[in-house]
Amino acid sequence: MHDVQTDIVIAGGGLAGMSLALQLHNTLPDLDIVVIEKNRFPVPDTTAKVGESTVEIGSHYLTHVLGLQAHFEQHHLQKHGLRCFFGNHIGDYSDYDELGVSELFGIPTYQIERGVLENHLHQLLIERGIQFIDGAVPADITLGNKDHRVVCRKDGEDTRYACRWVIDAAGRQALLKNKLQLHEDNGHEGNAVFFRVDKRILIDDWTENTAWQQRVNEKGTRWLSTNHLMGPGYWIWIIPLASGATSFGVVMDDKALAESGIETYEDTLAWLQKQHPTCAGELADAPLLDFKVINGYSYGCKQVFSDNGWALTGEAGVFADPFYSPGSDFIALSNTFITQLVKTDMTGGNTQLESLLFEKFYRSFYENTLSLYKHQYGGFGDRGMMSVKLVWDYTYYWGVLSLLFFTQSITDIELMRDLNPLLMRARKLNTRMQTAMQTRAQKRQVIPAKGVFLDQFLVPCLVELNTTLKATDIDVEAALARNVEIMEQLVPYLEDMLTDEPVSHVDDEEADVLGQYRHQVLA
Repeated sequence: MHDVQTDIVIAGGGLAGMSLALQLHNTLPDLDIVVIEKNRFPVPDTTAKVGESTVEIGSHYLTHVLGLQAHFEQHHLQKHGLRCFFGNHIGDYSDYDELGVSELFGIPTYQIERGVLENHLHQLLIERGIQFIDGAVPADITLGNKDHRVVCRKDGEDTRYACRWVIDAAGRQALLKNKLQLHEDNGHEGNAVFFRVDKRILIDDWTENTAWQQRVNEKGTRWLSTNHLMGPGYWIWIIPLASGATSFGVVMDDKALAESGIETYEDTLAWLQKQHPTCAGELADAPLLDFKVINGYSYGCKQVFSDNGWALTGEAGVFADPFYSPGSDFIALSNTFITQLVKTDMTGGNTQLESLLFEKFYRSFYENTLSLYKHQYGGFGDRGMMSVKLVWDYTYYWGVLSLLFFTQSITDIELMRDLNPLLMRARKLNTRMQTAMQTRAQKRQVIPAKGVFLDQFLVPCLVELNTTLKATDIDVEAALARNVEIMEQLVPYLEDMLTDEPVSHVDDEEADVLGQYRHQVLA
């Protein structure tokens, strides 16, 4: 078998692999790229893949870094934030507690119709002259030192590609992870059943209460949020898709899963009838499109970037948890690091230092993200904990991680070194807050629903942090210093709100960062 020469082989042509190919081509137009994908294109518009919702980093990557803004505006739904509901009684839905926003902060995020997006990316790559081999598998990968061989098998015939770089973007197939024994247990319990129904679920219609309807600035738009139904040890996502279908997921820790007895779709409906009867009623006449179960979905990886010319991206590397929809964020980060490594290498540079530092940066992002979930699911039905959690987690996400990505700082090694003292302060604060929430979560507490609305749009620090990200000329070091200052102000107030006997008084300094949010939380 003779070798076909190319610069880079990407094993996996889903969202991670195709977006990487596009980013590489945008950066190095003369790069010879081969993408190998097991599915045949076009794929169905509504396809069974987790990752239908984006948050700020993933959205910015897809729309601004990759240049897909027009496609998203025309073919996908703009997301109306993250919204959580607490309660499980039979009665009017306005009696549930609601945690969310009355209006959008301003940076567009989206609900993705994955098949539509992947078909669009596929067409773009073909137009750019990238070799996309669908209906094929990488039958064998032999790694060298920037001298690799990948055997592509399509319709019973093999072609062997010799390449300088090979990237595993094949998700949970774990091609390189298995080959190099890179599996790593991260200690996080996570299980999910997810399914799609051919019905648009309009949560706005779940009550006719006028006051409830008027809580949001744009009446009748709650259904565009990623809506969450919360409980001790579990949460349920409800994500609308542009096709009119709706995506559902029931995500549980081990204890909640064992108590639920869920194994099939029928089990899921029976459990929902007990826990969330209004939701179950909406599904009673909804045609089922697909149903999947994943036990133990969370995992780490010992290494994702190598100076020898290989890397893992997307779910081929790590997967923390679907809460907050961080999947496209991890794709954005890993693809951006990989693109910089390939650029350095193909332009004659040395990737040894970059690969080590990017590995360190990426692992720090992953570990901080994992800390948001690990040992905290017990508190997901606790309105008191979650109202604190979302404010803190947004603060860290917007104030640190998003700031670094939006300003293209993550691949600037000298700048990241300069920022390290601030980043270490922020990380210590995050560890402190996540530890406090882990302690609260052990109680698996449920506060009786009172129909309260916790409006995060009225939290001053969140408005400030989001506004900073919209600026066109951000002084990164000054912005990060200010954001860490905000975090240091927040921590003692949020810690107090997590205690059994929080104070009720709001002083002037607390009002500057949190407004009157404490009164909503303690209602």
